Amino acid sequence: MDTVLTESTVVLVEPIAEAQPTPVHWTPLNRLLFRIAFLYFCIFIFSYGNGSIFGLFPKVGNYFDTWATWPWQHAALWTGAHLFHLKGQFATFHSTGSGDTALDWILELLYVAFAIVGGLVWTMISIARGNRRPEYATLYAWLRFGVRLTVGFFMVNYGTAKLFPFQMPHPSIAILTEPVGQMSPMTMLWAMLGLNTGYEMICGAAEILGGILILFRRTALAGSLLSAFVMTNVLLYNMFFDVPVKLFAANLLLAAVFITLPDVKPLYEFFWRHQPAAPVGIWIPPVRRRGFRIATYIVEGVFTVMFLVMMPGFVGYGWYEHTKDLKKSSPLFGAWHLDPSHPATGAFITGEGLPATDLYVDDIHRAFTRASDLSLWRTYLVIDEKADTVVLYQTVGEAPTYSIFLLDKNHINLVTQAPKPDPKAKPDPKAKPFVAQTISLTRTPVPNHFPLLDRGFHWVNEWGLER
Repeated sequence: MDTVLTESTVVLVEPIAEAQPTPVHWTPLNRLLFRIAFLYFCIFIFSYGNGSIFGLFPKVGNYFDTWATWPWQHAALWTGAHLFHLKGQFATFHSTGSGDTALDWILELLYVAFAIVGGLVWTMISIARGNRRPEYATLYAWLRFGVRLTVGFFMVNYGTAKLFPFQMPHPSIAILTEPVGQMSPMTMLWAMLGLNTGYEMICGAAEILGGILILFRRTALAGSLLSAFVMTNVLLYNMFFDVPVKLFAANLLLAAVFITLPDVKPLYEFFWRHQPAAPVGIWIPPVRRRGFRIATYIVEGVFTVMFLVMMPGFVGYGWYEHTKDLKKSSPLFGAWHLDPSHPATGAFITGEGLPATDLYVDDIHRAFTRASDLSLWRTYLVIDEKADTVVLYQTVGEAPTYSIFLLDKNHINLVTQAPKPDPKAKPDPKAKPFVAQTISLTRTPVPNHFPLLDRGFHWVNEWGLER
């Protein structure tokens, strides 16, 4: 015992012992629920269909993500074909811009089934061994750490795409000339959020702040509460405006709520009963070995740099390049209508195989294609000014290359180019010879200005402007 002398008193100071975790009794139900949650969130962290923690690392992360999702995707393909009898595009994984395809729902069903069955099997094995482990405090701490990193990654990722307004771009020519009643709910929502980038950037900043706070133990509760609040709003948008990322948004919200679970009671005591309460927090296993402690610091440092420096840096540089591209011009810019005499030969069709009727080009990368059923399809461009070619990408299907022939400022012909042969592929004697297809486009006049874009903000309004 150490003695501290002062002028007026003698104070005895006890040595402070290292804090030890308070033993907590886990009921059999607690252990079963933890086992199910552990298996499910491990899938969420490492092999979820819409992305995983591996996405934090460019190229290398994609390699690991592909291997981690491979077993689940093949299990979903088999389940879809044999149990749900899916056929055609429904039975294949393809680029859709949607996270709620039939196979995505089957994947979610497999995740839940695996977690429940695995948790039950784990429990039976534990019972057979005499329940040697009464609790999983250490494993729970590491699971919560992994979930925090994953939620933080996606919150920062999606938030950065709004802070640099990529996700909801400015309304395109196609949307501005679309009758309101013809819009899908998602199109209306995207146009509303993209109309004023300031609102979108504030939403992105809130997502980033929640993602950053959730990364650190002392601010994890504040980050999880903010992330849960933001993701609740996102999920409501997705549900009521039919945005096809409902599954992923629901899982992010579930993960944020999972992080707050230990502090639900203190939050209830403080906010509902108005009683003093302190967050419980989660015991973090002490790092005693020097090598393990150094490795932990390295991992935390790498994640901090990737989250707070590399990711915003890459997205910011992408936005810088995007703003430069917006200044470029092309004769393709504007609204175009396909010549009615153009036969539907398959040279220019939308994702579902319907012939296209119109093309709306906003800049050198972004366009919309209208199908014969009046639906709009997001389309992306790669314009080669030197070769006078353009590649049109849609969410599904092949991306043909067209040669551009400018007849005059109001008429353009696009002629399909032969696909480049694959040097590794064997020649197919049954393959049909390539025949170039010509698509004639006529410029469609559009208004010089739109009240939706020109109205702006007014502090004083004598009347509500509705038109």
